[in-house]
Order: sequence, then C-alpha cells, then structure tokens
Amino acid sequence: MFATDHFVVQPSGSPHQPIPPKDRDELTVKDALRFVRSCWRLCLLWMVVSLGVGGAYVVLSPGYYTAYATMLLSSPPASQPGEAEADERVYVESQIQVIQSDEVVGRVVDHTGLAEDEEFVMDSLRTRISSYVRGQLASLFGTELTRAEPNIRHEAMVLVRRAFSVRQMGSSSAVEIGVTSSDPQFSAMLANAIADGYIGNQRERRQAARTEETSDLHKRLAELREKAFVTESLTELPSDPESAERARVLIREQQSAAEVYRSLYNALLQRTHSDFSASLIPGARVITAAEPPRQRSWPPTVLMAALSVMAGGIAGVGHALIKQAMNHRLITVEDVHRSTGLDRIVGIPRIPRRRWNVVGPCEQFLQPVYSKDAPELHSSLSKIATRMRGVQGRQVSRIATRMRGVQGRQSGFVVGVASPLGKSGSSTVAVHLARIIAATGQKTLLVDANWQKPSMDQPMLNAEPGRKLARAFATIPADQEELEVLVLRPTGSISELNASLSISAALQHLQQEYSCIVVDFHSTDRTADLEAAMGVINEVLLVLQARRTFADHLEGILRIIPAEKLSALILTRINRAAFSPNREYRP
Repeated sequence: MFATDHFVVQPSGSPHQPIPPKDRDELTVKDALRFVRSCWRLCLLWMVVSLGVGGAYVVLSPGYYTAYATMLLSSPPASQPGEAEADERVYVESQIQVIQSDEVVGRVVDHTGLAEDEEFVMDSLRTRISSYVRGQLASLFGTELTRAEPNIRHEAMVLVRRAFSVRQMGSSSAVEIGVTSSDPQFSAMLANAIADGYIGNQRERRQAARTEETSDLHKRLAELREKAFVTESLTELPSDPESAERARVLIREQQSAAEVYRSLYNALLQRTHSDFSASLIPGARVITAAEPPRQRSWPPTVLMAALSVMAGGIAGVGHALIKQAMNHRLITVEDVHRSTGLDRIVGIPRIPRRRWNVVGPCEQFLQPVYSKDAPELHSSLSKIATRMRGVQGRQVSRIATRMRGVQGRQSGFVVGVASPLGKSGSSTVAVHLARIIAATGQKTLLVDANWQKPSMDQPMLNAEPGRKLARAFATIPADQEELEVLVLRPTGSISELNASLSISAALQHLQQEYSCIVVDFHSTDRTADLEAAMGVINEVLLVLQARRTFADHLEGILRIIPAEKLSALILTRINRAAFSPNREYRP
C-alpha cells in the first residue's frame, strides 16, 4: 500500500539544519503550478461567495435610472475683423460650463418648484445624519445647537447639480444631458427641464443684449434723422447776389451732408430690421427629448457580476497567499525538505481503501489498524536490499537497514514511532515496520503505548503491584512469523507523568527479552511520552500527514529529538498526482 518516495542518507552533521534562504525562496514553475492546484478550490469558493454578495446587492439595492436629453448648441459667434477665429471645441466646453452653472441650475429649480419640495431637499441621508451628529455633540458638551436658517434653494441646486452630467457627443456641437434618479419619470422631467432652462437662459440673455443694442440704435437713428432733414428749413435765398451765392453754396453743402446722413440712416434702419429677424431664431435647440428609461442604469448586472468574480478571485488568491505564508502546510516531500533541510524523508501516497487486507483474526482489544496489511506496502518498503547490513537472503526496507542496531544486535533496539498530530498514520507505520523487522528473523515486539485510548476489559489486563499501566500480550498474524504485541492501558485514573515513567520502565525491562522493540507512541500534542522515553529509545521515526501537518508542528517535535536519534521522516497520504517515487534529494 505504501511506496517510498526517496531515502538518501544525510552526511554527518546536524540533520536539523535548514536549507539556505536563497534556495528556500526560489520560485519555479512547478511551485507555481502546485500553488494553483492547491488554491483553486479556495478561489472558486471566494468567487461563489462574492457572486452571491453581488447578486444580493443588485437585487436589494435601490435602482437608479438615467434619462438623456440631446441638445444642439448654436454656432460660435463670428469673429470680428482682426480677431482670431473662435474654436468650436472651446466654445462647446464653455457652454457645458454654462449649463452646469448656478444661473441655469437656479432657473431649473425655480421653474420646476424643487425648492418647495421638502422631500427632495431635506429628506437626504446625509442631512439627517449630520443633524443627528451635531445634536448629539451639542448635548454631550452641554451647549445649545445653533440653528441656522437653511437655504432651501441652495440645497436644491446642490442636489440637482449632483444628479446630472453633461458631455459633448464626439466632436460635434451636440451635448448630452444625463440625469440619474431613483424615479425614471423624474429623471426625464429634470433632463428636459435643464435643456429648456439653458435654452431659455440663452434666449433671455440674447433678448436683453438685443434690447440694449436696439435702444442705442434708436438713439443713433434719432440723431441721424435730425441731421438728415436739417436742409428743409433753408428754402429762401437772400436778395443780395453775393449773399445768395454764399447761401446756395451752404445749401449744397447741407444737402450733401444730409444725403450722407440719409444713407447712414437707411443702412442703420435696414440693419436693425435684419438683426431683429435674426434674433427670432433660437441659438440652441433640443434635438432628442428625454424619455423615462425602462432599464435602470445602476447597479449594472453585467458589471457587478464581472466585478464580483474579479474581487472573489483576488480575495481567493490573497487568502491562499496569506494562508500559505502563515501556516506552511506540508503537502509534498519537497515541502518537508524546504522546511527542515532534512534528506531522510520517505513519501507514502494515499492508498485506496480497497487495497487494504485483513491479515487474520486478532484480539478484540487491539487497534483495528494492527489487523490490516497491504502487499503494496511491503513491496515498496522491500524494494532495495543494497543497504542490508548483515542480513543475507532476505529483503528488508530501506528504513530498517538505515536503523543502527536492527541487525546483529543482542540487546533490545528500541524504535519509537510518533507524530506531532493524532491520526497521522503512526500506528500503521509502526505495525508494518515491526512486521518487516520480524521477517528478518529477529525477536521483535510491537508496543502499543497509546494509553489514552479506551481501556480494555479488566480480565485481559495483567496489573502487577507497583505498575501504573497494566499489560496485555497478544499476537497478530504475519507473513512468516507471528508478531507479538504488548498493549499498555491504565486500570484507573493516572497522570501523564506516571504514565510516561511507566512506559520508560517497561521498555527498559523489555530490552532484555527482545532484539528489537517498535513503540507506537501517542502524538506529541497529547502527551510527553516520547520526550520522557528519549533516554531508552535508539531511533525515532516521525510520521507526518500531508495537508494536515504544518511546519510549526514539525519544528516543535524536532526540538525534543536529538539529531543523532532521528532516523527518518515519513509523509503519509500524499496525493498520487504529486507523488514522484523516483525523486531523490542529494545533499
């Protein structure tokens, strides 16, 4: 069932020395792909949540409608002789500023009666919050809130100016007025009112200018009329010939001047009539009146969906980065290597349940995992026999051959199997390791030191006086010889210190009877049994579960294990997609 990933003996030195930071921070394409595979579910979850929030916002938020009115401005005024030609773009931009000015907005407010609409002017959330906060602050400091007389017209103008916008359509003289409101009827009404207000304002300004100009023209016409008809009073000539001649010359000069004044008078009179006719044509006009919109402009459904997906993806990636930066989850053998710098690492892939076999009937008080076996596990652990020191004709696992004293040793060799977290597969590794060592012909004992598990029936226990933990012996079937198992369980309440001391004493006694003892310890997050028995233990196997064990857990358990006693790290339940049995680390 288990397959070794790699096993390379580290050279002499501390096995707990981490790799240099430059190697640890190196980012490869494989790391990026592994990060994408590990975080896509989290990103998808965030996208779904973000889409739900965005959909709820679209459904529950009040809708806003935008109505548009298109207006064609008049041509820019003709330039006078000697002046530069007016730029049409600059003229349109100046007229847009005029549309947004207080003069036009105030005219719209007055004509539509918005200043008298209290619901439009005063019932705004900002006004109510501001009034409430000022009132609370005034009551807190014991002062009286000064109430200024509100300028209703100004408030209405501010609200109208916030509700509409004006933009030029392309490079033409047409401008588009857009008004946004929660009421589509009001949006269309206000857009048309703004356009009409601008046109009326321009008409009034032109009429006022025309009135002033007409008044000046009338004054000039009156002056020219007096000068043009002044010769009518000079019709009689004097009797003296010399005087008569001078009078005739003067009359001719007056007639010439009168003719000039008459021509000026006629030209000015004709210009007055033409200008009056031109003033009747409006300078700007509405080419498309605003109509109540049917679809709301805010919130836009497509845009909100896109933003929700984008925000969810960003939040998912950020969450995954923070989670990876803070938690350091160990997923592959490479993660363990980067975290510790160790090279004695064995990877075990996840094994389907159908590949587990029951070896035979076992005692009821034994752990169920002790009665299970898998040929895949034995074949994987027994592949290489190149490092079998002193064992001939048999195949042993690379872990067993690595352990100093497993072969050819008369006194008991104690191997501790532990994990930083529970349910990591340490019991499975312990029983299979004991079977492999027992297959070499050595007298092997598996010690079940999980004393915090439920106690067995009292008759099965052998509780001798002075022992804190009672003992029960059992056997489980094996390939060649049966494997002996010693179960340690309390018969009553017991402290952790007494339990740890009892386990250490039992191991010291059993060393005289067995060549190899494999101890299945509790996880180190529950008891300190491993640390208490470190003086008796010769080798330690650490079992880690992929995706559940973090670098902090591994760092904590490595502090209590001497460097020379750490045999190997075993990472279990690796995804087969990320499992590479041919990968080896070389220091």
